[in-house]
Amino acid sequence: MPDHKKMIRVMLIDCRPLVLLGLHDLINARKPRMEVSGQATTYTQALDLADQVRPDVVFFSFFPDALDPLEVLAGLARTADRKVLVLKGVYETVPVAQAIEAGARGIVLAEDSTESIIQAIIKVHHYDIGLDRAWVSGLSGYASARHIPFRCSPAQAKHARLTLRERELVRAIVGDPSAKYLCIAGRLGISEHTVHNHLSSIYQKLNLTNRIDLLMYAARHGLTDGEGPQGGPNLPD
Repeated sequence: MPDHKKMIRVMLIDCRPLVLLGLHDLINARKPRMEVSGQATTYTQALDLADQVRPDVVFFSFFPDALDPLEVLAGLARTADRKVLVLKGVYETVPVAQAIEAGARGIVLAEDSTESIIQAIIKVHHYDIGLDRAWVSGLSGYASARHIPFRCSPAQAKHARLTLRERELVRAIVGDPSAKYLCIAGRLGISEHTVHNHLSSIYQKLNLTNRIDLLMYAARHGLTDGEGPQGGPNLPD
């Protein structure tokens, strides 16, 4: 059972002084519910500081740095009692699926209300809520989910990188494994060239080589389970 009375220690990682100041004041205003235990403006500093202050929640931002942010995120998330919450602006590009795979537990938008941000910290600290399938499949539009805490397997993180059109193509191939690409293109209303482009992207994202690999992967991971048909009568439910 989580101890809801214990103060939540929050560490901030961001290269922007104004962002750090705003989060610092927001969080410390909630004492004794939570407090800022440390602030870092580089990833090297963040790794050192995390070991020193032992935060419960790490507010993590992606920014240019000598170190790979995903590797840093994974290092911070390696400790079970330390939860990483990614801070993202609406117009910032963040590798969401990779962040999940690295160990991030949630996302909060910088544009969210102050109370939403506070609640995100509390939820990601006290609860380990799994992603529902619909949210995973629609990860490309995850901003609408705002600060929902999440955790998923590496396989789910790979699937989440697929676009809706790529998932539609996977369903078409699994539904009729012997179909020629020209036939599949006709069902989906796209060109054969576009089919090949999408397949190349799918193979790269899932670390596959060819159609046989894709069929085996889809069967092994239930990639199309629970998804309705979108390409015609021969597509599986």
